[in-house]
Amino acid sequence: MSQSGLAGVTLGVLAAQVGMSKSGLFAHFRSKEEVQISLLGHMAEFATANIVQPAMTAEEGLPRLQALVHNWLGWAQRAGLPGGCPVAAGLFEFDDVEGPVRAKILAMESEWRGLLSLLVQKSIAQEHLRQDLDVEQFVWELCGIYLSHHAAHRFLRAVDADSRANTAFEALLERALPPTDRHRIAR
Repeated sequence: MSQSGLAGVTLGVLAAQVGMSKSGLFAHFRSKEEVQISLLGHMAEFATANIVQPAMTAEEGLPRLQALVHNWLGWAQRAGLPGGCPVAAGLFEFDDVEGPVRAKILAMESEWRGLLSLLVQKSIAQEHLRQDLDVEQFVWELCGIYLSHHAAHRFLRAVDADSRANTAFEALLERALPPTDRHRIAR
């Protein structure tokens, strides 16, 4: 899924990878879409264990948001997914394809942006970020940083993708800090 995209996942390839017959695998799923949705669900559990759960041990507010973003940028490579994040790829692979797989990707992306918004709101409540911060804009820019990192790393094979993404995140945070706290981002 990471290397071939969701459309590249076939029952034959999947059956061979898990050591089952194609018909045996087909007995568990009624369609290729069900396989894709199940794989996305499994990937979400995997990502939660590698990105979200470790970040939730950080202090609430900005430290937790920073931990989450640190875990998020480049997570797929660290997790051994050579093709990158399947959801990031799926955003483009299924942008014009209506159906249950697109609906699953949309739900996952909405849930992720909801978590980011919640962490930004908690950072505001802790007075780590400006009280007048536009949370939706912050999350929009943060997701843009992630997608740019994904494209730079995967497509451009840019060796500086990580450092540029971190620089962009620090600049986003700098603009979001209360005026008295600027230039003091905990790194």
